[in-house]
Amino acid sequence: MSTFNLSIFAPERKLLQDEPVSSLIITTVQGEVEVLPGHADMVSQLSTGRFVYRTAKGDRVTGVISTGFLNVQSGSVKVIAETIELAGEIDKNRAKQAQANAEKRLIEAGLDSHAFNKYQLKLQRAIIRQGIDH
Repeated sequence: MSTFNLSIFAPERKLLQDEPVSSLIITTVQGEVEVLPGHADMVSQLSTGRFVYRTAKGDRVTGVISTGFLNVQSGSVKVIAETIELAGEIDKNRAKQAQANAEKRLIEAGLDSHAFNKYQLKLQRAIIRQGIDH
């Protein structure tokens, strides 16, 4: 089976570093992208969303990232994200509460554009987190 090396980092953790994987699906600002061995070099901005990769042994690993960058270069893929959560780490009840809080803040009058964008991203992340299968 063909593989490529995948690294996934966030400021608070290193999920993977140069681990052989057979595929990666990740959410970019242009939509979901699938990276397979031999993929053309590219750089893309990531959007809050899911990621899925298959290990060299065929295991499927799923999680959520919050914004960042994807770099595919010479058979190596690097993901640098603001946050990373694996599916098994997600507390669905906490995500539901975060969604309710974000929705409440978004309907309040007087939010400046920075605060509005902040709560819009929190709402998006909470909804995505609830949709990830463990």
